[in-house]
Amino acid sequence: MASEETTGANQPEPAPQGAVSRAIGALISPRATFESIAERPSWAFPLVVTIVVGLLFVFSFSQRIGWRTVLEKQLETNSAFNSLSPQQQQQQIDRVVQFAPIAAYASSTVGSVIILLIVAALYLGVFNIVFGTGIKFKQAFGVSVHAYLPLAVKSLVGVLIVWVRPLEGVSLQKLVMSNVGAFLPSSSPAWLITFGSLLDIFIFWTLVLLGIGFAAASGKKLKVGAALTVICVVWFIFVIGIVGLTAIRG
Repeated sequence: MASEETTGANQPEPAPQGAVSRAIGALISPRATFESIAERPSWAFPLVVTIVVGLLFVFSFSQRIGWRTVLEKQLETNSAFNSLSPQQQQQQIDRVVQFAPIAAYASSTVGSVIILLIVAALYLGVFNIVFGTGIKFKQAFGVSVHAYLPLAVKSLVGVLIVWVRPLEGVSLQKLVMSNVGAFLPSSSPAWLITFGSLLDIFIFWTLVLLGIGFAAASGKKLKVGAALTVICVVWFIFVIGIVGLTAIRG
């Protein structure tokens, strides 16, 4: 009996996962990985990966396709734009094209960090205030950054498509055919295309990872199903807001 206790006490603890292992594990073995993240939160490596892949996508898109091509295609069905004279249309496109790359690079860097901070803080507040889980911010941020890696995977797929696919007919919305919006005709209402674009396989993957991650961070106070339900409800409210604003703008 004593020897069994001694043997159990002498068993080495599992080696902590490295940053690369965690990033891969979050995608292919999320339960064990997010339990590890909850115990020892980390976020630097996946955040750098997300930013670098985002920058690579913006660079590739800018070089291979160009923002003017994208903008002209988007404005084809815009009634307000089509009511302008050809000179006014060109001036408007020139103004937008001048700032589009700056906005895209800023969105991939500072924007990514801000979005992840908001996501972590939002779900941290919901789970702690409503469910009293006692999750710490570093846990919430670590979970959020790792859970958003599927979107980095989507950006990487987009990079490959940009460099391999012929340029004719390429559009930003239909580059990676992973959402309902990519299959809607261009003549569809803007709000419907926006709604369809949010029904995306990679977004659903991210939502599932968030549910698994926050359930692990709660110290088993929440089951994965309950955590995922809360996350989906918050996400659906966000979707309604975005689609509503798009519909108002016309």
